[in-house]
Amino acid sequence: MHGVRRPSSALSRLRSRFGRRTVRERGRHALAQGKTLPGSVGGIPVQGQYADVRTAHGGVVMLVTLIFLALFACMAVAVAASANMNMTITRNRTNAQQADALAEAGLRLAQHNLGGLKVPSTDNATDLNRAIADQLRTTWSPSDSIAYDNDKVIVPPTTISRDDGRTGTITLEILSSGGAVDDPTITIRSTGGFANATRTASYTVAVRRARSALFDHGLASRGRIVMGGNARLLGATDAEEGSLLAGTYSTNEAVVLDGNAEVAGDISVINPGGTISKGPNVDVGGVETIGVHEPEWPEPDVSIFRPYATNVQSGGASGDTLLTNILIPPNTNPTFSGNTFIYGVIYVQSPNTVTFEGNTTLVGLIVCEPPAIEDLAQNKLEFAGNLSSSGVENLPPGTQFDGLRELTGASILAEGYAVEFGGNFNTISGSMIAGGFEFAGNATGRIRGGVVALSDAAITLGGNANLTIDRENAPAEVAGVTVGLELVCVSGSYGE
Repeated sequence: MHGVRRPSSALSRLRSRFGRRTVRERGRHALAQGKTLPGSVGGIPVQGQYADVRTAHGGVVMLVTLIFLALFACMAVAVAASANMNMTITRNRTNAQQADALAEAGLRLAQHNLGGLKVPSTDNATDLNRAIADQLRTTWSPSDSIAYDNDKVIVPPTTISRDDGRTGTITLEILSSGGAVDDPTITIRSTGGFANATRTASYTVAVRRARSALFDHGLASRGRIVMGGNARLLGATDAEEGSLLAGTYSTNEAVVLDGNAEVAGDISVINPGGTISKGPNVDVGGVETIGVHEPEWPEPDVSIFRPYATNVQSGGASGDTLLTNILIPPNTNPTFSGNTFIYGVIYVQSPNTVTFEGNTTLVGLIVCEPPAIEDLAQNKLEFAGNLSSSGVENLPPGTQFDGLRELTGASILAEGYAVEFGGNFNTISGSMIAGGFEFAGNATGRIRGGVVALSDAAITLGGNANLTIDRENAPAEVAGVTVGLELVCVSGSYGE
């Protein structure tokens, strides 16, 4: 038919294309009706190799997920183990710190309890350790389980409780290398224990001579000290050697200085209420102190000299007299006039008054037994003339002096006696200890050692008395005198 035009083939194809549903539309239609087309995923048709690839991807995802889960589980286990380890480390560190603190505490307590402890002046280490153990039984623990022997003192563990109920221990061990007079090394070792931790700290303690009226002052008295006229107290090598100490409590006027008196060193008064009275022309070179700590006073023990006094002297003598190692019985009150030469020891039994009126040469020492009742008026040593003195170390050869030559350090030991000097003396080679002293007239000389009055009576220096104290050349120890020793901590000796 010529009037009807056929659509071109291209237009026909276009209409055919848009006139029918696409494969995707058909798939969606089938899915809506609950059907699945072959070769589809989720109702979306997939042709050929693409369907297999999509299925493989799902298995890989599952595998990766499981791997990550395993990794996270391992990480969780590692974190838990690390946390547990950190807790253990922290706990051990805390225990160690607690043990350290306990060891330190034990050391400090031992220092507090033993510092300044007076110990026996012997060469026996057991004596030293016994004194330490007795002190710790008093201040640390009353238990008899604190043991000691020749080498050490052991304090068993002491339990210390915390507020939270946990406990620790302190154990002390004190080691000594010898007796007190042997200059021993004493080591305090403190071990602290807390839980599974232990720590040890140590400190060294030394023995030293206690503060002493004999060694720390030129002139010392338990009574008061009176100086007048032109009296002088000097130091041979140092002004401090010419110091004085007054310990009286019977009067507040502890030191009286008048006239042209001179004291080169310090003046110390033990009584806090004591006074120092000075005239206008008095010269004091050192410091004046009221209320000082009372030092240890020497304790003479003359019994060690008794075996050497083998010759009894029942009366006095005149003219040139030689006396060797003599014993003066009580109540004989001898007077020696003229020139008297004394070698060795004069051992005076009490009561007695012994007088030397002429010139006296002494090579040795004079000692007196303390009287049963102190009476300085009835018990005296009087030197009216001049005295020349040297120590026992200068005794001549002879078996009668063997052993005595080693008992150095003293020239006069006369507890309970008044000692009076009216003449000159050159050098007295040793310390002098008595009940009281009086230096009058022209009593002048050098004393190698200290002068100590143990009675509550005055030491008096008058006239032109001039004493020079020489400690530089004095013996370090005084035979027949008990000198106190004490424990002191050695600075810088701490160790772990």
